[in-house]
Amino acid sequence: MVKIKSRSEEIGGALTPTDQVLFSRHMLEASLMGYGLLLAVIIDRLHHYMRELRGLRKSMEAVMKTNRSLEEARSGGPDDIKAKDKEIASLNEQIKALKSETDARVKEAKAAEANATALKKQSEGFVLEYDRLMEENQNLRNQLKSIDRKLSHSDDKKTT
Repeated sequence: MVKIKSRSEEIGGALTPTDQVLFSRHMLEASLMGYGLLLAVIIDRLHHYMRELRGLRKSMEAVMKTNRSLEEARSGGPDDIKAKDKEIASLNEQIKALKSETDARVKEAKAAEANATALKKQSEGFVLEYDRLMEENQNLRNQLKSIDRKLSHSDDKKTT
């Protein structure tokens, strides 16, 4: 559009019919682009507001459900309260049973751990005793070999 204006000013300020058509076409294209951008912004905002509205509806439904459950709990009456008290009592008994079972298992685990420690110490003692016996065995073998050599040496001297 700027080129068309500058060309027309060079000519004398009047637009030729071709330039008028081109200028009108470019003006129409620019207007359509502007309207397209405006519509895109409006659609984006509408989408945002719809998402926000959907979230608000969900939270309102949750509040309504909570209110309904509270109203039901309030209007439940003494029979519901007695039933819930019985359920609470049975659950408390189960908790006590589970605690005593847990304590018993903890005691068993501690006893097993102490037993494992004692066995480990006993095993270490056996390893030390085994090493000592192996060393003593080796010493006795060496002594036996030396005695055998002495005897074989003395036998050789007697035969000669």
